[in-house]
Amino acid sequence: MVFGIQKPEIGCVNNVVSRQKAGIPTRNVVISIAVSLLLLCALVASWHGLQLQALYRRVVWPLMRLSLIMGGSLALSALVEGMGWNGVVASISRPLMRAGNFSDYSGTAFTSAFLSGVAANTLLWNAYQEGKITRREMLLATLLNLGLPSYFLHLPVTFAVIVPLVGSAGAIYITITLFAAVVRTIVVLITGRLLLGNAANSTSTGQRARDGARHRTRQEKLQRVRQLLEKYVKVRLGNILCYTVPIYLFVVYLQEAGLFHYLQQASAHLFVGEHLPVEGISVVVFSIVAEFTAGAAAAGAMLSAGVLTVKQTVTALLLGNIIATPVRALRHQLPRYLGIYQPKTGIQLLVMGQALRVTSVIIVGWVYYVFF
Repeated sequence: MVFGIQKPEIGCVNNVVSRQKAGIPTRNVVISIAVSLLLLCALVASWHGLQLQALYRRVVWPLMRLSLIMGGSLALSALVEGMGWNGVVASISRPLMRAGNFSDYSGTAFTSAFLSGVAANTLLWNAYQEGKITRREMLLATLLNLGLPSYFLHLPVTFAVIVPLVGSAGAIYITITLFAAVVRTIVVLITGRLLLGNAANSTSTGQRARDGARHRTRQEKLQRVRQLLEKYVKVRLGNILCYTVPIYLFVVYLQEAGLFHYLQQASAHLFVGEHLPVEGISVVVFSIVAEFTAGAAAAGAMLSAGVLTVKQTVTALLLGNIIATPVRALRHQLPRYLGIYQPKTGIQLLVMGQALRVTSVIIVGWVYYVFF
């Protein structure tokens, strides 16, 4: 038993498959629509009337964009699985996976996570539902994807924003977060090495599956892709949106009500001290919580003006990263985790993943602050 969860047998394929849903439960759709309408009415009321521009900018466009990204990610996972490219994708990361006793199914998801976290999580959940990997491996593989794959997935945007605005302090910040991602990856690989003992059997099963996929005709592969597209995009995306829409509306309402601003002001004194001047650090930290680009811009301005030193700027950026973690998880990751996984599993993975992420940033940041 690990994480309080009993390890199931891989061989019980029929029992696992019987848990899969043929479609979206009508009750979930009705509840989602009802809650979304209530939240939308509350949000409009907080604006003191319907404001079409605000509604489009704050609700409609972000949800449309999120739906397109998730739909494309699910289509990518259907294409990889349906065409039988799992083995090719898994081979890229196979040496690393073997170091942690992970199977090729986890390797496929690990490599896919560099392009899409939604696609990677979908591949892992489907592999577990079909009895190809254990629940233990599914949990650890999901955490593994929050290391280097997640870091490099977001690196281009982060680099493009922070280095031009903050300069050398931004480069140091990116280096520290890279080492934190490496620490997370190593910790999960070591944990897998200690706890996963059936990777060889699972890999053999994956090899047989790839051999079967290799002998399919092109028409059969395309038919398989169409089936998976219907399953992933129509059913899985619909299930994700059942959670995404009401949760997103709830977060927007809380933001309009001033909850996040209150939390920022209430916790400001926790990060002010002899080495963290209130004139600069508090503004940088809490502007990052609200919006990363604004925080980076504020940090660059204060660094240029001499209000903050390079070390203080890096510390502020790291604190902003840590403080922003639960807020960003609530805004962006919770709906996806609840939609892809079962709600209980999704919440469990979200808490474990964010705890691992924050801990790694704190450890590496502390080493930088003390020794550099």
